[in-house]
Amino acid sequence: MEPVSLHDFVCALDLASLPRVLRVCSGVYFQGSIYEISGNECCLSTGDLIKVTQVRLQKVVCENPGTGQTIEIPPNFCGHFSPLTGPQSYETLEELLSAATQRSRKLPISFMSTHKITTETRVVPRDQPLLLKDVEEYHRTYRARCVLDTGTQHFTLYLPLSQGGPFWEWEPGAPRPLLQALQDPALSDRLFTCPTLPWQSLLLRPQYEIQAIMHILSSLRMAASSSAPQSQDEDTAAERHGQRKHVQQGCCPQEGPQAH
Repeated sequence: MEPVSLHDFVCALDLASLPRVLRVCSGVYFQGSIYEISGNECCLSTGDLIKVTQVRLQKVVCENPGTGQTIEIPPNFCGHFSPLTGPQSYETLEELLSAATQRSRKLPISFMSTHKITTETRVVPRDQPLLLKDVEEYHRTYRARCVLDTGTQHFTLYLPLSQGGPFWEWEPGAPRPLLQALQDPALSDRLFTCPTLPWQSLLLRPQYEIQAIMHILSSLRMAASSSAPQSQDEDTAAERHGQRKHVQQGCCPQEGPQAH
């Protein structure tokens, strides 16, 4: 198994597979990172082994990709998240369609507007998901046939391709709770939108606490950040050689270990 960052390892980890034995391959630690064994600070060295027994999500940092601003939400946050297909918005429906065509995307396309849309028959609230089903010719111009799903009813809306946004394209499917959005490996590092948060697009940065065993007798608690140490998964090797791995006592890096 190739070395990966501790953060990436934890994000992709199936909790049912615990405990897992990791070997520290490389990395330096952030200043202020606290690794504690029996009340004493410590650090990890290259080659050290740790047996991960428990992983707990502490909080999620939501980052605005445009401004760098962040807010923190708890693991039990009740909002739902929809993954966006790209990092940019589109000023008109025509721009959205053109970009989708260049990526060989076929209709229907799921999208939303950051402003309310007023039609002859209905007002569509901001951030309300719409489905662009088809493009039709109407009075020598083209318009988009869209479907609005309110949860109880479906409404058909006709919008000119010149309709202003900004518009965001998002992945079809029901919005996901926070934990589902974090646990789906296909959504790693994707932009999301959440109607209950202040920004139209955001990145999710989960922060975990790991409980591990060193020397089988001591408990090590450490926070896994996005630049945490890299380690290597030793479970397969341990089974292959029939050996029981023990973790050597160590301390805090300034950039983080890698996992095998």
